[in-house]
Amino acid sequence: MPVRSGDRITLLGYDRPLSWRTTGDALVIDVPAAARRTGEHAWVFMIGWKG
Repeated sequence: MPVRSGDRITLLGYDRPLSWRTTGDALVIDVPAAARRTGEHAWVFMIGWKG
């Protein structure tokens, strides 16, 4: 299922939704500096589909 307008993307360990956009077939997630500090080796993103 593709990511669509109104969907919410979050990062495990960061309590605010992230800004995102699509460019062609790519999903681009803007990860602010505060969110980058949540994981040293890997980030886990969750997409909440609006349905």
